[in-house]
Amino acid sequence: MFTQFFGNYLLSNEHLTSDQLSNVLVAQKNAKVKLGVLAINAGLMTSEQVRKVHHMQSKVDKKFGNIAVELGYLTDDQVVELLNEQKSGYLLLGQTIVDKGYMTLEQIEIALENYKKEHKIENINFSDAQNYKLLSVIEEFYKFKNRKDATIYAEYISLLFKNIIRFIGQDFIPLNQFQFENKKCDLLASQNINGKFSTYTAIEGNEEALIKFASRFSEEEYAENNEYVMASVGEFLNLNNGIFSVNMSNTNNIELELTPQDIQSNIELKNLKNAICIPVRFTFGIINFIMADIK
Repeated sequence: MFTQFFGNYLLSNEHLTSDQLSNVLVAQKNAKVKLGVLAINAGLMTSEQVRKVHHMQSKVDKKFGNIAVELGYLTDDQVVELLNEQKSGYLLLGQTIVDKGYMTLEQIEIALENYKKEHKIENINFSDAQNYKLLSVIEEFYKFKNRKDATIYAEYISLLFKNIIRFIGQDFIPLNQFQFENKKCDLLASQNINGKFSTYTAIEGNEEALIKFASRFSEEEYAENNEYVMASVGEFLNLNNGIFSVNMSNTNNIELELTPQDIQSNIELKNLKNAICIPVRFTFGIINFIMADIK
């Protein structure tokens, strides 16, 4: 996930234009190799076993390798060997930028070192394994430190991005958040999380981007907006919030409840309290993730 934040760093510091970054994300997406594919190719798992692991990932917040080991499909050593076969995300991003001729290898190295120095990331930390460091980067990037329950907000965003990577794809860059009180929305799926940590959550965007988002999540190719598109978007929100609630119960002893998803079109969100919009740029468009305090 540091890869996506490094991409934002390159964009914010004008190392890349928005169009160049979009081109890189498309090229990088085509080079992606999933662990399940590597396991099948190595003869370690069948396609049915891989599908079962993917299905379990829709219910629990665990990585593919962890579930495969728990089910007895892989050993820890085999997971490590497969992971070593995958190219590191940020190296793949950097190599793609160089291949496109947007930056030289030396410029990438300097930008990478400056990014690590700015965020106090050591080489060993530059992987998703260092969750505590990731939460720190998210809190700083989204300026959560002045918010009540800053760490919980960071945990929510961390889980959200994990699920985007799992179910939508890695071809996205988080953009800077902005606060608002009123916001017009073309299409919106929302859900409240109630309990000790109560928050309004929503996914919003234009029709074209949400059709692509829903198609990837449902693995159905929608050509136009229909009832299934926003139902799929709402289901993604419900899946993410459901896993978040389980995590809060298991790690923080906080019990949360979810309201049913609400689907709306052509509305204006008004008078939200402490509302923030978290835009995410995908190769197919921008999707906005919204959080606000519940009055």
